[in-house]
Amino acid sequence: MAKTKELSKDTRNKIVDLHQAGKTESAIGKQLGVKKSTVGAIIRKWKTCKTTDNLPRRKISPRGVKMITRMVSKNPRTTQGDLVNDLQRAGTKVTKATISNTLRCQRLKSCSARRVPLLKPVHVRARLKFAREHLDDPEEDWENVIWGVLGAK
Repeated sequence: MAKTKELSKDTRNKIVDLHQAGKTESAIGKQLGVKKSTVGAIIRKWKTCKTTDNLPRRKISPRGVKMITRMVSKNPRTTQGDLVNDLQRAGTKVTKATISNTLRCQRLKSCSARRVPLLKPVHVRARLKFAREHLDDPEEDWENVIWGVLGAK
């Protein structure tokens, strides 16, 4: 569905003036050649926001987008809830869906941490035995060990 042409500021102000004069939405629509639903939407907006201006379509400012992108890049384990709370402290009220959409627009994907099984008692005993056996080893012996993570890709 294509976006329709926006009404001029003069037309929107005329709609509000005619409404304040006591005319009905359908009468205003016929007089100005505007749909009744459009007239109703403009009047509702005027009642809630006290303005007929176009409100910003973007909830998060470009500066806020940079901030959350930087936070997620530095700490990929940051949750959407954390980001919502940070923005709320900065004065911007957003939902998790808005955060998700913003990050997706920045080409950042969400992911969940892989679930791994807990250690079994046998593994705990084996680790403890190994640690006790090598407790008194000199530091030079450990310099020859290649350290890595099991299962890393």
